[in-house]
Amino acid sequence: MMDDNFDFDQFMEENGNEFNSKLEEWKERMMIEAIETNYAQIEKNGISTWHLRAMENDQLKDLSKTLQTMLDHYQDLEEYEKCQVIFDHLKSVEEVLV
Repeated sequence: MMDDNFDFDQFMEENGNEFNSKLEEWKERMMIEAIETNYAQIEKNGISTWHLRAMENDQLKDLSKTLQTMLDHYQDLEEYEKCQVIFDHLKSVEEVLV
């Protein structure tokens, strides 16, 4: 027998909020993992100016946004050595975009 006081809408709202919260946490973890993976590759291989010059403007703009996101992340964490590495590559991308 079903409880007459059960509020289905409230139940869905509460579970929806919990789901959205977990989804945001997962999204944040994935973003951090992507940033760390990208940084490791940049630190290991760098970004070739030759490769940058071969890229389309849309690709360069996307790369610039990615590097800016990474830079913001490391600034928030006050990891300034990493900021410098990212900033130097961002500067190279912007020079090719001009």
